[in-house]
Amino acid sequence: MPPNKAIPGAESPPPLAANPFAEVSARGSVDYLLRNTQQHHVQLSLLADTKANIVITVASIVMTMAMGRVNDPVLCWAAIVLIGFSLLALLTAILAVLPKFRPPVVKGAVLPDGFNLLFFGHFASLGLPRFQHEVALRLQSDSAIYDTVTRDIYALGSYLATHKYPYLRLSYLFFLSGLVCAAVLQTVLFFWHR
Repeated sequence: MPPNKAIPGAESPPPLAANPFAEVSARGSVDYLLRNTQQHHVQLSLLADTKANIVITVASIVMTMAMGRVNDPVLCWAAIVLIGFSLLALLTAILAVLPKFRPPVVKGAVLPDGFNLLFFGHFASLGLPRFQHEVALRLQSDSAIYDTVTRDIYALGSYLATHKYPYLRLSYLFFLSGLVCAAVLQTVLFFWHR
């Protein structure tokens, strides 16, 4: 189906099958797609971390420089605005890279919903024998492997979409807004006092 065409029934997905990958035959192309998607999400996560670290560095430098101008009567108000917005940018950038970690509670033989066997934060709550047993169960069929990998891809993508990228976007917006507001305020004050 061409990528621009709507998928019939996309608004309401079919009922969830017990094993959605039972009908998928093992092929190199399937493995390639899943591996590529997983690597792509890891790269996006690294990119977000790098961008957040840049904002943290630049906002810290700008805040430090602006603090030196707070006592200057000409630049005082613009410096205060710049410090405030840089602080907001700094905090949201830190929240973007701050790990969100809540280990799941595993009771009994059944793993909880949303358990990601490929994520250390989840499988660390299992003992080594239980972890090996769960991995061995997944390795018995290609459909179980595909299910495990797609759960990991989904967890990576969900974390990026709901945590990292929204905070990173806010961080950039705060920093840009601070620069614009400080420049506009300083320009207005410059012409006001002429």
